[in-house]
Amino acid sequence: MSSQAPAARRWYRLDNAANVYPAVRSKTRPGLFRVSATLNEPVQPDLLQQALGDTLRRIPSFSVRMRSGLFWHYFRHAEDELTIQEDVRNPCMGLSARKDKGFQIRVRYHDRRIALEVFHSVSDGSGTLAFLKTLTARYLWKCGIAIPATHGVLDCDQPAQPAEAADDFDAFAGRSTPRGRREARAYHVSGTRVPHLTLNITTGTLPVGAVKEEARRYGVSITEYLTACYLHILNSIQASEHRRRPLPVKVQVPVNLRRFHPSETLRNFSSYVTPGIDPTHGEYSFEEILSLVHHFMRYEVTDKHLRSRVAANTRTEQHALIRITPLFLKNRLINLGYQLSGPAIYTSVMTNLGMVQVPPEMAEHVATFDFHLGPSYTTNVDCGVLGYRDKLRINFTRVIHEPIVERAFFTFLVRQGIPVKVESNSE
Repeated sequence: MSSQAPAARRWYRLDNAANVYPAVRSKTRPGLFRVSATLNEPVQPDLLQQALGDTLRRIPSFSVRMRSGLFWHYFRHAEDELTIQEDVRNPCMGLSARKDKGFQIRVRYHDRRIALEVFHSVSDGSGTLAFLKTLTARYLWKCGIAIPATHGVLDCDQPAQPAEAADDFDAFAGRSTPRGRREARAYHVSGTRVPHLTLNITTGTLPVGAVKEEARRYGVSITEYLTACYLHILNSIQASEHRRRPLPVKVQVPVNLRRFHPSETLRNFSSYVTPGIDPTHGEYSFEEILSLVHHFMRYEVTDKHLRSRVAANTRTEQHALIRITPLFLKNRLINLGYQLSGPAIYTSVMTNLGMVQVPPEMAEHVATFDFHLGPSYTTNVDCGVLGYRDKLRINFTRVIHEPIVERAFFTFLVRQGIPVKVESNSE
């Protein structure tokens, strides 16, 4: 797999989750997300460039260009160098054939920050975070700081492992019975659209201990607690619009399948669940929503239910008629399916990457980690969550001017007794 190996892999089939993204990618659906690390000292670009080369040799599945075959898109390994770029105010915009040279990732830097933006066909949040941690550790090594290959940091002096580029969806699905996925259209927050190539970001920094204590008080997990808070706020915003017939309010919550299946892959290996409420059934208190989310998540986020959900995707991909359908027709079918069962069926996304763990030697030099979802012109507002040391970072990304969602969300948390420090990239 490594370029050092005589049998280096030169192309990759897209994994099961990855196939949808090139088919639906457009100027308004760039399909990128971002993780970043802020160091204690300014970044030295020349050393970061060297560290990137070493990291891509260690994790070659990130050094790829998209190609189109007769029946499927696929990745072709890129032998040339990916050049780092200076960071920008509005991240996660579409990849540029000229600036990005066809690569499906970009690495940016500014002051003390190292940022990695990834097209979702390449990897999910967990795999991308592993790449960022390895890149950051290698950069610190170039600065003369020894970082051990522990806590998810890979050793760049070792060859790549085939298991790290595996598509594990089939193995996970096994012989599970595919599960029906038809869901009703969901409510979406509306607002004044910002100019193209603009992404408003609002970040709240919270003490992990305070959030954990509040979640423990209700007997739920942090993810369940934050999801319930989000549903409560979104439901309140729709109620304020006084619709004749309100729509369901649902939040898509990605689930890392590595929790349920032994996998070393650094590519996509996640599914999702969509807890929600139907306002036509009546008013919901926060406590009612929290109880519904808690029981929904405990019922849905299980090995058997997730296998069944993944099986629905893998069986579709393996269908004989789908396999022989030319790519241009397949793209149209995927686009149609995406319009019917993509963002249309959920109000927003809340992705929690959990607590970032790094070697103690590395933690001394990294101040914060961050996670941002890219622009969505259907949901208009999405949310990425990530914890590091004693802080929780909640990043809202929106393509509308009005910060009504994040303002109400953070205000609610403060009223719950959780202090929040808020910052934004907008005026």
